[in-house]
Amino acid sequence: MSIHYHKQITLVPKLVRLNIGSHGWSLSFGPRRAHITRHGGGGHSASVRLPGGITWRRRVRGRR
Repeated sequence: MSIHYHKQITLVPKLVRLNIGSHGWSLSFGPRRAHITRHGGGGHSASVRLPGGITWRRRVRGRR
């Protein structure tokens, strides 16, 4: 069993969030249903969540 930690800090209400977890950090721009995320390792992702549980996510890995 592994233990994971996750904390979300709102920097600008409804627009910018800092996500801190046990595996790193990320910065999210945009509303909760559609946003772009910059990951601590240099990659980024975009996601769109539709009503009914449908989610589209595209992730591009950064250089390591």
